[in-house]
Amino acid sequence: MNLFELELQKFDWEHMECGCGENAAHLPAMIRDLVGLDEDHGQGEAFITPLHDHVITSADDLVPVSSAFVSVAFAALTGPLSEPARRETLGWLLRILGPAVDSESEVATECTAAAEQGLWLLYAEVMHGDSLAGAAYAFEALLLIEEDLERLRAVQAAAGDRLPWDLRSEEI
Repeated sequence: MNLFELELQKFDWEHMECGCGENAAHLPAMIRDLVGLDEDHGQGEAFITPLHDHVITSADDLVPVSSAFVSVAFAALTGPLSEPARRETLGWLLRILGPAVDSESEVATECTAAAEQGLWLLYAEVMHGDSLAGAAYAFEALLLIEEDLERLRAVQAAAGDRLPWDLRSEEI
């Protein structure tokens, strides 16, 4: 069993509320579909998986399963993923972290804390990941949660062309 499956099984999904208003028992299958995307999926389009209204609402509000998703997504990033699966997973992490850092709710705090546990995975994605879009998403996530700005500036400079021009020139 891999880390992703271990983390996925850690949560009592049936007793968690999903963004769709139901219990979240259906969410593990959707997350498995996300991390199982094949190489032909999406051709560079972000957020095209059906997780919206499940891990986050259509109004970009966090829901109880948001923090569980963050933990499971980071566990998935420790294993082999196709470029689209990696890109989409990192994109969803960023999509959740945006509202999380702007809120003081318990779910937002849990999301941010879970993401801080994966800080080094984000750095690895920026520097060595297979997906340039994923590297950009990872760097944007770091801009939201990293407190060591000196390290972040050094990685920004070292990443060079792995980051799009707007993130290379972002003043930190």
